[in-house]
Amino acid sequence: MLREGEGWKLMYLPLSQATVEVEPLEVHIPRFGTAPVEIVILGSRFCPVGAWTVLEVRKVASEFPGEVELREIPASSETLARYGRADGIFINGKEPFIGPTFEKAIRTAIREALKRG
Repeated sequence: MLREGEGWKLMYLPLSQATVEVEPLEVHIPRFGTAPVEIVILGSRFCPVGAWTVLEVRKVASEFPGEVELREIPASSETLARYGRADGIFINGKEPFIGPTFEKAIRTAIREALKRG
């Protein structure tokens, strides 16, 4: 059922069964460039905390010129299909933190990734 009103749409899909079977998507974050550390930001602007974290990641990544490459990919259904996620921050394909993160934790994650090569 889709109802339209004053500038909004509500979509409701009634379920005809008590449970729904789902399978998790496989997360696949490839390496795009050649920098020792690659940060991929998928979406991550759905809430103020995500947007703030993106700003912190950008700031800290700029402290490592030539060592850190930052790639931002907007959230979309194509992003979800291609990467298995439409939201998140990944360092060399791994998600080192979820939720609010401070500069110190971001810097530590980058330094650890640099050590691992």
